[in-house]
Amino acid sequence: MSTVSGSNPQGSTTVFVRNATGLVRELSPFDAFNLVFSAVLIPVGITQVFSFAPTFWPNANVLVSFLLSIPLVFCFGMVYLYFTVAMPRSGGDYVWVSRILGPGVGFITNLSLTFVFTTWISFNFTTMMTLLLPSLGYVAGFTWAPDQLTQFLIATLLTILFAGLMMLGTKRVARYMVYSFAVVWLGMIIWLIGLAMTGHDAFVSNFNAQSGTTIQQVTSAANKAGFLSGGALDWAGTIFAMIYAFQVFTGFQWTGYFAGEIKNVRRTATVSIIGALVISAILYVGASLLVYNTYGVSNFASIAFLGFNKSSLGFAPYLPTLVKFLALPGFLQVFVAACFVLSVLWWTPTGFLIATRNLFAWSFDRLAPDGVARINDRLHTPVIATIIVAIWVEFLNYMNIYQNLGALLLNVIAVMAVAFILVALAAIVMPFTRRSLFESAPQMVRAHIAGVPVITIVGVIMLLSWAFVLYVAFTTTAFGQIGVKPLIEAFAVPIAGVIYYVIMRIVRAQQGIQLKAAFQEIPPE
Repeated sequence: MSTVSGSNPQGSTTVFVRNATGLVRELSPFDAFNLVFSAVLIPVGITQVFSFAPTFWPNANVLVSFLLSIPLVFCFGMVYLYFTVAMPRSGGDYVWVSRILGPGVGFITNLSLTFVFTTWISFNFTTMMTLLLPSLGYVAGFTWAPDQLTQFLIATLLTILFAGLMMLGTKRVARYMVYSFAVVWLGMIIWLIGLAMTGHDAFVSNFNAQSGTTIQQVTSAANKAGFLSGGALDWAGTIFAMIYAFQVFTGFQWTGYFAGEIKNVRRTATVSIIGALVISAILYVGASLLVYNTYGVSNFASIAFLGFNKSSLGFAPYLPTLVKFLALPGFLQVFVAACFVLSVLWWTPTGFLIATRNLFAWSFDRLAPDGVARINDRLHTPVIATIIVAIWVEFLNYMNIYQNLGALLLNVIAVMAVAFILVALAAIVMPFTRRSLFESAPQMVRAHIAGVPVITIVGVIMLLSWAFVLYVAFTTTAFGQIGVKPLIEAFAVPIAGVIYYVIMRIVRAQQGIQLKAAFQEIPPE
């Protein structure tokens, strides 16, 4: 295998592993958009929001939650856009935070986010097998209830296949993403059309005829079980439900993680990040409006309350399951439900790409063994980093399927919130603590409003937004019980990361490498 070496010609110790990354800028604006748009994963995201939110806040209005969150999420995206343009290197927030707040803070921040994002790969495999495939089965008329061994074998096979795809290079990954994008979004467009074409009365008629119960019986049973439908909007629940909007929007800003491989950084970063946010916002709001219009706000809340809290419906009322009651031909209903399943396979390469590029960035700064940063000359991809990520994902598959990792990590959103708060803090202070870096950035990054750097303003809004998410995570049961044990479980990887960083710093110092020197400058291209 031909690789880019990790040593310089003279064999002397250098600050970075080498003087060039070996990565090639071959991703187009659409490729970058497709990657980050897949990370938003709207088919799964909207399914989760319309199941989680009604479970904890039955009278919350998800449509309003999305509308309230969009301006705040926009500021979140602007922070990542400004940083991507100012420091267009693979590794994203690892590079930015380490150069502004210090190497230790940058590493722990990025490690925490990489941990969260890789758990999503495994969790989405499980979601596909235990939620989306049973929904497809309900629509198509078959039963799917895989045991643990079947789940593990499927997750293992998918992990191997996607690791192999990643080793073939970003061009082939991008091509796969285009094909999967086309199939998934053909299905989603048909779903949205089906929602728009199905009037509320038609839905009620179809539900009454095919579900084994009636809307009237569901509403009555939900009320007897303690659900009070109707009345004024539950503003508290709606505001708290914004945390799910923040969670499912996360991903649209990920261009910075593979910034070392995109063409025309400023244009591509802007098109991909802002484009993914705008389109995602339109689709989340539009789909939420159609869901409420077709199913009825009160009726849907009753169905969700009974299905997710009391399990007396006979089926789990996830959005892909409810496709069965839309005014669509049977074969299109099956196709739409199948596209919800396929959406997981559309996004998975993005999860692998983010993780491998972050590992690559750590190695390039000598925070991981030099071999992790080796790039295959022909394929332009870090093969060793990909293998490491695949092994880690397989470990997560085992933990998730056999050890109930999801329950252990219910507070993992708190890990993500703390990490994003640190990214926001870096944005706030950058113009003042790294003035030379700020002043050498492109004009769009140096913009001011009333004499205050815009990156500082959006950084403050981002910090407050994720502080709110952290507050909700600690004050409600939406993400599990708050206590010492669940918090230690959720923060186990960041805690281990602190220990690892201290050890690596000592080891590198003994080798004559002062890590601090690497973080005084942006890594080379």
